[in-house]
Amino acid sequence: MPPGQGWNQQPGQAQHQPAPGPGTGPQPQQGGQWQPSYGGFGAFGEQKPKRSKKPFLIGAAVVVLLGGGGVGAWLLGAFQGDTLDQAAVQDGVVKILREDFGEGDVKNAQCPDDQPVRTGTTFECTVTVAGQPKKVTVRVLNDQAQYEVGMPR
Repeated sequence: MPPGQGWNQQPGQAQHQPAPGPGTGPQPQQGGQWQPSYGGFGAFGEQKPKRSKKPFLIGAAVVVLLGGGGVGAWLLGAFQGDTLDQAAVQDGVVKILREDFGEGDVKNAQCPDDQPVRTGTTFECTVTVAGQPKKVTVRVLNDQAQYEVGMPR
């Protein structure tokens, strides 16, 4: 009997065996050829799916917008706190000089803008008293925007 043939086999037919499970090595194929068997998980290495950059780009855009908005608000004075009303302080200086200091001819009070309502804050205003430019010191007394006006000099 020639090699490769069994008792009940016809000449020219290969012996057929059931295929073993994955990862058991080379498998016999019809015609007597051996081909490697690839089985099991990770035989070709795992390929991770590519992650989208879209969430990163959206997050970066949000951070830039919030940062820009914060800087803009800071530049516009949003974090500065309460400030004195410039026109009201100017009118108050003229009224106090007339009523409390007895200056009859007081006009054109000019005070700086955006003075904080904070106890102890001081600033100078210019006024015209009897046709002469004078300076007065204004000091904030408390956080209720009460202030005192100094004597013209």
